[in-house]
Amino acid sequence: MTKEIQNIEEIKTEIMKNIELKKLTLDELRKNLHIKGETMQASFINALNELEEKGDIYLGDDGYYKKFDSKQLGKVQGEIHINQMGQGFVFVEHIGHKVKYLIKEEHLNGALDGDIVVLKDIHHGKTNYADAKVEKIIKRAKGKTVFEYIGDGEFVPYTIHGNVTIICPKEELRQLVTGNRVLVDIDRERIAIIENKAVFEGHINQIVGHKDDPDIEIVTIAAEHGFFKDFPDDVIEQLKTIPDRVLPEDLIGRKDLRGRETFTIDGQDTKDMDDAISIIKTVDGYYILSVHIADVSHYIEEGSPLDIEAQKRGTSAYLADSVIPMFPHQISNGICSLNEGVDRLTKTVDIFISPQGEILDYNLYDSVINSKKKMNYDDVNRILEENVVPAGYEPFVEDLQIMKELSEILNKVHRNDGKLDFASDEIKIVTSPTGEPLEFESRHQKTAEKLIENFMVAANSCVAEYHKWLETPQVYRVHGNPNDDHLIEALRILKQEKLCTKEEIDSLINKIKNGHYNSTDLSIFLERFKNNENYPIISSLILKSMSKAKYSPTCDGHYGLGLTYYTHFTSPIRRHPDLMVHRLTNPYEKYDVPHIITYYNTLPEICEHDSFMEREADKAEEETLDLKMAEYMQREYEEDSGKIYSGKIISMTPYDMKIRLDNNVIGHVTPTDLIHAKAVGHNTKFSLGERVHVLIKEVSIAHRIIYFNLNYKELSKPRQKVKK
Repeated sequence: MTKEIQNIEEIKTEIMKNIELKKLTLDELRKNLHIKGETMQASFINALNELEEKGDIYLGDDGYYKKFDSKQLGKVQGEIHINQMGQGFVFVEHIGHKVKYLIKEEHLNGALDGDIVVLKDIHHGKTNYADAKVEKIIKRAKGKTVFEYIGDGEFVPYTIHGNVTIICPKEELRQLVTGNRVLVDIDRERIAIIENKAVFEGHINQIVGHKDDPDIEIVTIAAEHGFFKDFPDDVIEQLKTIPDRVLPEDLIGRKDLRGRETFTIDGQDTKDMDDAISIIKTVDGYYILSVHIADVSHYIEEGSPLDIEAQKRGTSAYLADSVIPMFPHQISNGICSLNEGVDRLTKTVDIFISPQGEILDYNLYDSVINSKKKMNYDDVNRILEENVVPAGYEPFVEDLQIMKELSEILNKVHRNDGKLDFASDEIKIVTSPTGEPLEFESRHQKTAEKLIENFMVAANSCVAEYHKWLETPQVYRVHGNPNDDHLIEALRILKQEKLCTKEEIDSLINKIKNGHYNSTDLSIFLERFKNNENYPIISSLILKSMSKAKYSPTCDGHYGLGLTYYTHFTSPIRRHPDLMVHRLTNPYEKYDVPHIITYYNTLPEICEHDSFMEREADKAEEETLDLKMAEYMQREYEEDSGKIYSGKIISMTPYDMKIRLDNNVIGHVTPTDLIHAKAVGHNTKFSLGERVHVLIKEVSIAHRIIYFNLNYKELSKPRQKVKK
């Protein structure tokens, strides 16, 4: 190579050119590419790492780099997901279909959930499943996990599966006592195998707590996903400069809406209220809906400790009966919360809507409000669904009725636009004053909850459209079109399980194959099964076939909502992207050109991090729910180990059956138990939606999982058919 390499992309191109000719060692590649100097050397190593992480090249045990040819190497690479049962899964696309690789717990080789791994010893079965082993870890997703210190320099992994241990520097051990839970930065390179355990180097990131602490399980879950209750010292110091009330100088340039009939509607226990609403209906039937959102950006200076910490956290995490906020309570429950009877700074969107629900115009501006009432969903639903007016709500009944009227109109518009109305699988944990789980309630969206959702969607859509046409940098909420193959696969499962009729499935599949379908077709399909008792299962299968919504610096639309323009503007107290939207909602002329260019360069990374932390918060909330279910069933088992429970099969794979009990607790039946069930007389295929009877087999608090045994006596009786 004669010319000098200019950048890392050129280095990657040259590496691939060389490796395609023959396999080469690191030194041979360095020599061929004429790598000289520290800067060029660093770029060269980074280029190699990026190519390896992407799966373009493979470094063998012999020290040679070669092109990653899956067929030739007999290996695959991908992101591993590890479930509560300790099984790892890697999904890889192969010419129009998806292969799912299963890695048993004993073959994880130290891999953690989300790591990029190379798989070896692949054995394909008759289905789209294949067994494999983790050969090596290419990239750690987070590289952090919780271990428990048992003394004498020994650690045991508290939540992760597989035979793994770590070695930490001796000086880091001095701060520990036996029983400490610690968050460890764990290296990706295995250094040894001792007594069948994979040994890695680790460094103590921080002490999470002690195993005997009363709330240690939830604190452990939070720490694993990057959420901590304590704030850094510089954040606490900055709080001293934040006022606890609106100051006269804060009102300059704001529209005064304090005389308007404005109120909030939230859950009973909500303390961080970031949205309020008000409404006017004109004599000719038009609506002026005003959505007022807490102006957090007024108090959080860009680049300040509070701002840096909020960006790091990305979101608040709601774990059972506790919350780990994005901002300290002085901000989230204090000056920025739209509390009843106090002045608060806001950003307001006035939305002008026709009697048919068409948004005709909107206006976005800075304002100040004084909320007249802190309402809750239960009370508002009593008014709108039962015509019962709780004390203190009398002055607001007319406005609430108008809002209900507008919400119902918007519902019809959303259905026509192709909004996908999936069944809610949200479960509320009812706990005792000491945090013990008492019951698990299904949360169904009622009139008040739907009303707030419709109004927030309208505000978010207007703000997104405003910025799209203004062409200023902004954070958008996007949801891509579903992968046709994944959607067809989900529909075929529904047909195979006879949850939907063959005609209904084939009709939609034909539309998808011919490219003549959109979200409206999918919305109509789902609407047909709204009253079917197995609608949650149908809805879940369709939902899992779709991509996840995420944050993006480009306005690419939201498929699930059927909207061309969408962002998140309405929750700046608890979501960092909303705070960014507020900050970037300031008039364009306030920013100079270099500032604008800076945002264009930094927004992709900010959006990626916010999307990642949103997923981490979701995982933490799901694991907390699983924890509370495990605690509940552990108590049940101790009181009566022979108790029989009734439930419904909600998902099945060749390796697992998931059952949701009538009390909403979810547990698993393993393949071993399924084989046993067939041995005692259940010789026909289980079906999704089928009702079964189970006993508790085992509960693991650490892994937050419940294992069931099928009740074999019940299985030998005539089986109840699945209702269609």
